Amino acid sequence: MNIFGAVTFGSLIKTFLPGLVWLCAFGIVEADIAQYRGYESYVLKILGNSSQASTLLIIAFPASIFVGLLSNIIVFMGLNDLLVRNPFKIKNSDLSALHARLSQMLRDKSWTVLGLNDATLKESFDQWTDPEIILVERIGPEKLAYVREQYWYHLEFQLNLLISFLAVFLALVISAFINGIFDSAGGFGRFLVMAGIYFLISAGLLRAARKNYERHVAKMASLLTAVLTQSQDEEDEVA
Repeated sequence: MNIFGAVTFGSLIKTFLPGLVWLCAFGIVEADIAQYRGYESYVLKILGNSSQASTLLIIAFPASIFVGLLSNIIVFMGLNDLLVRNPFKIKNSDLSALHARLSQMLRDKSWTVLGLNDATLKESFDQWTDPEIILVERIGPEKLAYVREQYWYHLEFQLNLLISFLAVFLALVISAFINGIFDSAGGFGRFLVMAGIYFLISAGLLRAARKNYERHVAKMASLLTAVLTQSQDEEDEVA
């Protein structure tokens, strides 16, 4: 993952919006802590002052991008594997095996061109060589970026939004407990409603993310096939 890659409007949005949701969660928690500890909330105080509020809004833009980048790191430290990649390998084992086989074929073709015979190096080559980087040299970064932008960027956005909504949900639950909303009659029912709404939103985002990853792998398999068959056609023409 290159979090400092090419900056486009789409890449900014997929980072900015989840980061903004995170900032809202931080604001809710800060206001709740202030209420619990008995002092005036800094966030509410700034928002109540028009001149300071405009400054806060200006700062919120880069802050949202920064927090969104941190969220992206969390997603790719393991959350993506846990929620998307591993379930995909189980549910779509045939497509996963096809993509893995095509990737290995591209590695094998590249290894043959290198003319190396060391078995230990071959193991390291298979483990660490990224077929997508090889594709960049073969087809150019624009075509590869086009394939990734179709589905991969949507997947990143959906997972980042999912965990940012979790932060808001937890912040609202904390706020409800502090304000005694769950202590009154029907409090447990209110909690179930909040949890149900979050569950529905999260389930929708997760389903969309998994579907986008499936489509991304299918596109990459098609791209690998095109490169491999093109290379074979060129070899036949030379022969």
